[in-house]
Amino acid sequence: MNVFRIMRLPDVFTLLNVVFGFLAILAAGGAWGRGYVHYALVFILLAAIADGVDGFLARKVGGSVLGANLDSLADLVSFGAAPAYFAISAFHIPPHLWPVGIFFLLCGILRLARFNVVSAQGDQFFEGLPIPAAGIALSASVLLGRPVLTVALMLLLALLMASSISYPKIRDLRVMAILGAIFLAVGLYLYLEENVLRAALVVIVLIAAYLGSPVVVSRIRRKR
Repeated sequence: MNVFRIMRLPDVFTLLNVVFGFLAILAAGGAWGRGYVHYALVFILLAAIADGVDGFLARKVGGSVLGANLDSLADLVSFGAAPAYFAISAFHIPPHLWPVGIFFLLCGILRLARFNVVSAQGDQFFEGLPIPAAGIALSASVLLGRPVLTVALMLLLALLMASSISYPKIRDLRVMAILGAIFLAVGLYLYLEENVLRAALVVIVLIAAYLGSPVVVSRIRRKR
């Protein structure tokens, strides 16, 4: 099987996703210098945009036989490994707390594996917190400069990914476009180093709203 021949347009954006994820790891490790580690969040946001585009295109034009597995592998790098490494590296978290980062990564792997084999909740909901939301939230928290908060959040996000809580799938093109525009704006803001803390707070507020969405969903279901 020639992988290059069976690839389709959505796969190109999936590969772009993992490229941004790898660049996020390089940034977190100080490849641009210790003063630019916040670029890790820039690349993770770009990875999220690429992930959204590949999903949209896959639904519109169809994906390849590699699509689902390729997407999960890319997400694992960009929203699992990169954010966990970013958190540990940025705060020089001691080895005895590394298991929290490992737990985050393992829960992300389990979340992706479950998604590939189970579609029990149909096309409207995810089972467990999607790993892109978890990775973005964790990465943004690093820029707040509070290691205890980041470690606690890492544990919480890991548990939410492995949980069976229902989270709505974002399929509306207008909502996706707005989120993409916000992520681009925040990424540019971070790149220009205008106000790192403010940019991080914008991302955290967006993800916090999504984290609270199961409450809204459950209330709607009760009314029905």
